[in-house]
Amino acid sequence: MELTLASLLPAILVTVTAAAMLALYLHLVRRNRLSLAGLGFRRPTLRLFHLLWQIPVSILVCGSLQGIFLVWLSSLGVDTASAGTADDPLADIAALPVPWIVVCFLIIAVATPLWEEILFRGAFLDGLARRFRPAVAILLSAALFAALHLVLLGFVYLFTLGIALALLRRFHRNLWAPVLLHAANNALVTLTILAVVS
Repeated sequence: MELTLASLLPAILVTVTAAAMLALYLHLVRRNRLSLAGLGFRRPTLRLFHLLWQIPVSILVCGSLQGIFLVWLSSLGVDTASAGTADDPLADIAALPVPWIVVCFLIIAVATPLWEEILFRGAFLDGLARRFRPAVAILLSAALFAALHLVLLGFVYLFTLGIALALLRRFHRNLWAPVLLHAANNALVTLTILAVVS
């Protein structure tokens, strides 16, 4: 296999994910002595069955608002062609051997939602909620989540997803719910990109 961005993608994903998880472990678990419950991973309850409607509705609302946003940008003359899945850097994983595609998929759909939810809905949302009213904390954490993904044309989708994730965190009072929505979203987006470029 020659060295290309596609061939380096698994190494990049593994490195970034491992670094993020190590940093969160060192800061939150070792330094602040937080347990899994302290991080927000409390025992799941029957309330999680609400996710059977919350996840599809959240993804549908995010996609609808993103579609409206792109149509609005197009009406202003903004080129939105780069918002297509074929131009997504993750489309490069389709060129990898199947085992590496599986590794990338697991990192994107399982590991990334874990550490991002600990960071954004655990540390950031909880910290903001101590300083601001709940609605302001939710909006600020969602804006931070969307901005740090560095996808300008996808900002509305990511911002709306950030709001949905924060609302699930507050409704369920644990991180399992936002992790499951985040995982479902990442899996759906990745499978869609793979299906389009294959």
